[in-house]
Amino acid sequence: MKSHFPNRSKHMRSWLAVACSLMCVWHAEAQPTIVSTVPADGATGVATNSTVIFTFSEAMDTTAASVLFLDPFNQLNPILPTALAWSAGNTVLTCTPLPSFPANKTIYWSVDGQNPGGEPLEGNTFGSFTTSTGGVGGGSGTNAITTFSVGKIHHYNQASTGAPTLDPGTPYGFSGVTTLSSNRTATQILLTLPTSAVSNLIQLPPPQSEIYLLSVNNLNLSNYDATFPAGNYSFQVQAAASNQTVVVSLPTTNSLAQPGAPHVTNYLAAQTVNPGQPFVLGWDAFPGGTATDYIDVAVGTNASPNPGLPGALNGTARTFTIPANTLQAGTSYSSRVGFFHFVGATNSSYATAAYRATYTEFFLVTVGGSPLALTNAIFSSPNFSFNVLCATGQIVTVESRTNLATGVWQTLLTTNNPPNGFHVIAPQAATNRALFFRARYGS
Repeated sequence: MKSHFPNRSKHMRSWLAVACSLMCVWHAEAQPTIVSTVPADGATGVATNSTVIFTFSEAMDTTAASVLFLDPFNQLNPILPTALAWSAGNTVLTCTPLPSFPANKTIYWSVDGQNPGGEPLEGNTFGSFTTSTGGVGGGSGTNAITTFSVGKIHHYNQASTGAPTLDPGTPYGFSGVTTLSSNRTATQILLTLPTSAVSNLIQLPPPQSEIYLLSVNNLNLSNYDATFPAGNYSFQVQAAASNQTVVVSLPTTNSLAQPGAPHVTNYLAAQTVNPGQPFVLGWDAFPGGTATDYIDVAVGTNASPNPGLPGALNGTARTFTIPANTLQAGTSYSSRVGFFHFVGATNSSYATAAYRATYTEFFLVTVGGSPLALTNAIFSSPNFSFNVLCATGQIVTVESRTNLATGVWQTLLTTNNPPNGFHVIAPQAATNRALFFRARYGS
């Protein structure tokens, strides 16, 4: 799922780059899997009326799929009914509880199914989440007021010194976001579009549970503009104590233009960066850029500050400096430059923002050191093993996970001063049909 300003996930701050850019993959066979769930497995504070969304790695046979939700401690009615709705393409399944899930309970789910070719669903097909006591929100943030924003984002890629090209996979994105003040709760947040269509915003898992999000990507510009036109977007915050409606107006392109694609001016230099020296990333001036606009830059986890913070880049900025010794040698970093036109207002209790933004993504590559390489992969039941080639005198960490879309990387081992390489044995292969590995310098 791609999400947008202001919580800086995919387009503002998403961690898309693999730490080493080198990955070793062991996979038993190609079968469909669940690549993400909302709420996440193990999430807490989930609203009782929240929808549960499963995203699959490929199209599924909708006639052969089933989902079971259980409250195992309810002896009379342990099975919790839900209404099922499939997306176009049959890759996303949305489950709506009928009625709401019970409050303050751990709800267990399991999914069964197959693709149209009859290959059964594999990987992690069960999980759980815990519902709230009736109100949710109040995540780990320290937000003084609630914010509401809507925005339209165009995505480009740059792979040479030439002009960026439109991203073929996710060219056009829309985002509607509510970030609750830290002392506030909600049971549900709805967004009504200018077309009168209504969407249920999805609450992010902890530690960002104060954020509710609608994030949609579209391949067709005319359909995208028709679905998300200029006009009034109405947020409805529903809570046990009181409800609130806030309208955010997205101006027409005549008064809030869609920015052109950012163009990196020193692309070739960005392919041979010396990490021991500061590197100044540059881009062409943005036509019409003013001090009231905003520029967002990210190189790996190195990012420009948020609007309003010291060092934030306004629409007239042309460069962003990456300090020396903040990047690893011999590493490729997923990077991006984005330009925002926006309008907004703030009062004592909430703020609103409407924006149009355009991002260009590219890779920045560092030189020096010895690049890591994962080689000689062997599966000998019950273990999977491989070699890691690396520089002498460096700390190397090897990590693994069972799913690239969800979960976190788990440390398999960390070694000091390996002599140009070492051998890794992964016993997890005995209990997992799919495993992903990566190696990186540092602990």
